[in-house]
Amino acid sequence: MRNIERNLSWILLLSLTLMLTAQVIARYIFFTSISWIEEFSRIVFIWFIYLTISWIILQGRHIRVNAIEMITPASWARPIVFFSDCLWMTFNVLMTYYGYLFVKSEIDVWSETDILQIPEAAVHAIIPIGFGLMTIRLAQYMYRVYVIGGPEVVYEVEKQEEER
Repeated sequence: MRNIERNLSWILLLSLTLMLTAQVIARYIFFTSISWIEEFSRIVFIWFIYLTISWIILQGRHIRVNAIEMITPASWARPIVFFSDCLWMTFNVLMTYYGYLFVKSEIDVWSETDILQIPEAAVHAIIPIGFGLMTIRLAQYMYRVYVIGGPEVVYEVEKQEEER
């Protein structure tokens, strides 16, 4: 479960690379186009981004604007970062909820993509899934950093564990 986003992200990235390579070869060597690849690659790319974000959050490698930390006293830095993480958590929870409502409304209306006839609800299901995963991973990150006092960035720790 810990690496589910990472593994799915690698699969999606590999499939995206293969599809786009096939499309480029078809277009510039055979002077034709594979119509479904453009639509499917957009869907795969969106799913890839959302899943990768939750993986990056768990590692603590997410992008953070820290200008306020630089202009405030050092003793305020940790509470400010904690507050910003709480705001981010609130945003994720709201996006999960409203994403769920959005997907539910798409199920009620029922529409499909133009070429592949994939239900739009399945395409947009990544919104509540992605933000739900981000919420879970952010909670794990906050627990590790603020409660246990562990490292903010765990990439090096994971890398060392994998090499053993």
